[in-house]
Amino acid sequence: MARVLILSGAGRYGDAWHNFDETSAAVAQILTDRGHQAVVRRSCPEALDTLPDADLLVVNTGGGDPEEGWDYIPAWSRAHAKILDHWESGKPILGLHTAANTFCDWELWPTILGGKWVPGVSGHPERSYAVFEPMPGAEGHPALRGVDQVVCYDERYSNLVIDPLATPLLFHETSEEFQVVDWVMGNNVIYDGLGHSGRSYESASRRMLLCSEVSWLLNWKKRLAVQEARKAEEDRKAGEERLVSSPATA
Repeated sequence: MARVLILSGAGRYGDAWHNFDETSAAVAQILTDRGHQAVVRRSCPEALDTLPDADLLVVNTGGGDPEEGWDYIPAWSRAHAKILDHWESGKPILGLHTAANTFCDWELWPTILGGKWVPGVSGHPERSYAVFEPMPGAEGHPALRGVDQVVCYDERYSNLVIDPLATPLLFHETSEEFQVVDWVMGNNVIYDGLGHSGRSYESASRRMLLCSEVSWLLNWKKRLAVQEARKAEEDRKAGEERLVSSPATA
């Protein structure tokens, strides 16, 4: 099965509101039970040294201490470059919960993830049992295979800023407004806004969502091959049409 590297919030990318050790351990156990080789590394630059060997990167890190600045740290800049290499190679990334508010010193991260938490704009009600449902039109997306709805004790992130190129998957309805909390970005990235605490992962439907997302992400090579074959066929047909429409030459 797949080799999964889970980057878990600590230090520069920890925060005071989330127990990343708890949630990362829960994610690792769920994926291990599915036959994957899941390894948790607390966030430090060296934690990404083994990323080239991983099939999937799970980012479960936070926004740091808001009272501290974001001084340039060369070692972290090099670590960010490793994530960029992973993404550019086509390998998948799953961002969980506070991944929308992490790597605040790396301006490219929201482009990779497909959205972000904006202080003063984004927020959430108090934690509670909540229902998350497929967006209209997303019900048949393979990343939601087996997921009719998710019911779990969690935060309901709201007013996230989402890239228009992202494909929304799940939403919650709060104050009569649809709020997207889960989306696909491109062929190899999913953001999943659930997972505030280990209690979220006690829900069977939440665990199913995680496993379905991982299965879809790990199938990236097949999707890429289909896209390339379709593009080659379109180019072939376009070339034939140009030949037919070109005036004959003596």
